[in-house]
Amino acid sequence: MEKTDLSEKHSARTPYINVDRIGFFVALYGVSLILIWIGAFKFHPDEAEAISDIILASPLMSWLYYILDINQASILIGVVEIIAGILLALYPVSRKAAVAGGTIASCIFLATMSFLLTTPGVLHTSSISGNTLAFPSLFGGFLLKDVVLLGVSLWIISRSGSEIVHSHH
Repeated sequence: MEKTDLSEKHSARTPYINVDRIGFFVALYGVSLILIWIGAFKFHPDEAEAISDIILASPLMSWLYYILDINQASILIGVVEIIAGILLALYPVSRKAAVAGGTIASCIFLATMSFLLTTPGVLHTSSISGNTLAFPSLFGGFLLKDVVLLGVSLWIISRSGSEIVHSHH
């Protein structure tokens, strides 16, 4: 068996390590930007009105309208989204902030994914060869992106948490 120099092994892996780092930061700052951007929209009355039917149909979110009006609830949701985005963006200086941001973001994306089940008209059914299948509407397709955003948020929690644990050893 031929021995391989460690520097050769390391240099052979370097492109993949760099792709991993680049991919992680693209995903991290992509989610951060999306949360901050969408959160900022929540301050506009048109956005508050646009999400009101979705919020009303959601058992997880409808309680907001018992204590806040439509605009206040939208602003509160926006503030939470912006905070999550900022905490994620702090990853280079604080892994704990990134864990908190990833946790908040995961809750946000789980809540929005629940709209697939609670919002009327999000899924259309069709019978094909005697089997009933569900297909997302345009809005349902928009919500499906949150599956990926949830995955990225969980990846950020995992990576940040691992780095916190390893830094204490």
